[in-house]
Amino acid sequence: MIITYHGAGMVKVSHGDLVAVFNPIGRDSILKPTKFGADLVLISLNDPLYNGAEEMVFGERRPFVVDSPGEYERLGTFIHGYASAGPEGKINTIYSLSVDGKRLVHLGALADAELAPEVKAELATPDILFVPIEGLARAYQLASVLNPRLIIPINFTPDLLKKFIKEVGAEEVKPIDKLVVKGKDLVGKEAELVVLEVI
Repeated sequence: MIITYHGAGMVKVSHGDLVAVFNPIGRDSILKPTKFGADLVLISLNDPLYNGAEEMVFGERRPFVVDSPGEYERLGTFIHGYASAGPEGKINTIYSLSVDGKRLVHLGALADAELAPEVKAELATPDILFVPIEGLARAYQLASVLNPRLIIPINFTPDLLKKFIKEVGAEEVKPIDKLVVKGKDLVGKEAELVVLEVI
C-alpha cells in the first residue's frame, strides 16, 4: 500500500490496481487540483477543497463516489461513513476504509473533537489515522483517544504542524514524500507520527 498527501484533506491510497482518494481538491478551489484516475472517491465535505470527484476521472477510470454517511462495499473494499460536525455548521463525514487488511480512518474536515461515544467506539484503534490540524482544537487529544498505530496530520500550516509535533512529544519528524506499508509493518506501532510532504 502506498499513501501520498496532496494538500488540504486530499489523500491518495494505492494498493495493487486499486486507487482510493479521500477528499480530492476541486477545480473551483483556491488550491490547484491534482488530476488522475481513481476507482474510489470519498468526500467528507461539500466544499471545493474536498469534493473534486470530477478531477479523478481519467480515460476509462471513473470512480465510485461516496459523499455521505452509511455503509458501502466496492471492489472488495469496505467503507463506513459517520456524520460529524464540520466547519461553519456543515456536516462532515468521517470515513473508515479497510484496504489489504488494514483500517484507515480519515477525519475529513472535522471541526469538533467531541465525537459521540458510539462513533468513538467504532473508530477506535485504526491502523492509520488522518487527522486535520487546522480548524480542529485538541486534534492530538482526539488522535490519542482513538489509539491508532500511525497518526498522519493533514490540513496544516507549518506553524500548526510544529505545534502538533510538540504535542505528540516527538523531537523531530522528517517529512517523507510517500508512505509505503507492507505486510506487518504496523505491528507493534503505537500512535507513531508520520508527516507526509504535499506532492
